[in-house]
Amino acid sequence: TNAERPGMTGSERLVGEAFRQLIPTCAGRILVASFASNIHRMQQAAEVAIANDRKVALVGRSMRKNMGIARNLGYVNLPEDALVSPKEAMDLPPNRVLILCTGSQGEPMSALTRIAYGDHQNVDVQRGDTVIISAKPVPGNELRVHDSINRLAQLGAEVLHEEIAKVHVSGNACSEELRP
Repeated sequence: TNAERPGMTGSERLVGEAFRQLIPTCAGRILVASFASNIHRMQQAAEVAIANDRKVALVGRSMRKNMGIARNLGYVNLPEDALVSPKEAMDLPPNRVLILCTGSQGEPMSALTRIAYGDHQNVDVQRGDTVIISAKPVPGNELRVHDSINRLAQLGAEVLHEEIAKVHVSGNACSEELRP
């Protein structure tokens, strides 16, 4: 596959495979943070969660908006009964919840950053939860992202990101892939 060849980006399938391996092993809540525009990645995480008897909550304005548009256009097909509000998600047993949220770049007002700071109105993180950051920090955002990771870890969550797990592929071609 491309992932093993230097100068080649990995396939989005690798991320789906990482979700299939990680999600069934998590005992607590799972939060997956990615760009809200990466519809396919959100769908992959949601499908694995549903197959593992978890409900899915969408947290973050752009996440809810983009997922709503994608569902209306038929790009994403998730059963209505698999989706719950963030408030409902927090009332379910932790092993029955996956939260898709914004904030993979450490943006100050994003869902994940507010959760990391204990400042989100509906969602909190507890010991035993797993946070998967499925996006690489954009240059300049590294410190904010690492600050969020540190705060989430201090709250007791296990934080997985592209440096330690195959939970992100670029989606952009490398120079080798652009050659004529």
